Amino acid sequence: MVKGIANFGIRYPQPTGAPITIVWNFTNRCNLNCLHCHQDSSPMSSYPELTTFQAFRVIDNMSDAGVAILTFSGGEPLLRSDLYDVIKRANDSGMLCTIASNGTLITLEVAKKLAKAGIKRVEIGLDGARAETHDFLRNKLGSFEAAIKGIRNCATVGFNELATTMTLHSNNINELEETMDLAEKLGATRFYLNRLIPAGRGVEACYLDVTPREKIKALEALYKKFYKSVTGGFGIQCYARGMTYYARLGYEHSKGKVFTVSEALSGYERMFQEKFGLEVSKIVRRLATGFGGCSAGLTYAGLTASGDLIPCVPAPSIKLGNLLEQNLEEIWAQNELLNYIRNRKALKGSCKICVYNDLCGGCRYTAYIAHGDWLGPDASCPFGSKIPKTLWHLPCYYQLDM
Repeated sequence: MVKGIANFGIRYPQPTGAPITIVWNFTNRCNLNCLHCHQDSSPMSSYPELTTFQAFRVIDNMSDAGVAILTFSGGEPLLRSDLYDVIKRANDSGMLCTIASNGTLITLEVAKKLAKAGIKRVEIGLDGARAETHDFLRNKLGSFEAAIKGIRNCATVGFNELATTMTLHSNNINELEETMDLAEKLGATRFYLNRLIPAGRGVEACYLDVTPREKIKALEALYKKFYKSVTGGFGIQCYARGMTYYARLGYEHSKGKVFTVSEALSGYERMFQEKFGLEVSKIVRRLATGFGGCSAGLTYAGLTASGDLIPCVPAPSIKLGNLLEQNLEEIWAQNELLNYIRNRKALKGSCKICVYNDLCGGCRYTAYIAHGDWLGPDASCPFGSKIPKTLWHLPCYYQLDM
């Protein structure tokens, strides 16, 4: 934080001196071929990857910069035989290591090896409460049962956190509450609801997207669970990803008392509740002013399999610099695009005039896809956004005046 103030001055929102969190698409290879994959990953992917030695160099670069949390994602990170060695290197460097997996390859032995290497948190996709629903999106029969086994194996080993993720679409929205309940029954401590992102194969999957009103209804169901976990101090904690307007919904439903601060800080709400009691709106709102909304370029970045720093995971073509060749701190402080994205005062359209732009601010990558401008309005917002007529054919963009 001190480094962030030194580099950028005191500003709102406040960029940190280096990303707090980096999500590393460790490989683009995957044993599945999911319909919605924004990385276009598959068993046949030939995307270039770092060698083990190069991966160690990249980890040292991140560690020197002060990265706190490193998530191994993909593709399916378990397809790389050196994964455990690279995790250990990152863990030994002081970073909190997590992994995002489709779960199908996580046997009990694999779960034990992940824990031994230093993984503290596991995240597994669970896209419905029934096999036919999950397998439809994952594009492979049997993937549901395999994922369930993977979740159970991780629960048996006992990681600090066990999360499941669900990508919302028209074929599984009616199973949302059942899926949250199933995740909790299986031993998950967190549940993340994702949205379809029009990138990679996700572009062609946009026909599956829900309507704005359906999205709001889904977020309300999610928030009901979230509120219970924060105010009651028990139960699975439920968050939204890629939908920064979830904070707005929570703020309005609770009259400013219980809501997510940002995707970067989600998970600390219960801690705030235990420390300060329910009346924490001023504290949380102050945090939201400093860290709220889209975390890209503020506290979070993505990393490709070849070592390129990117603004966020769904944007692998937006390369900011390679960590084999450049210092992470320098890229983070000096990159023109990152500094452009950070200027929340320069937001445009509906995001600019929205009274919640400090709390939400919209997804910057969605703005870029829809408008060609990272500071444009978030076209996925169900509360009222506008997009160019040329993009109306994509259901993942909304035309609303609400």
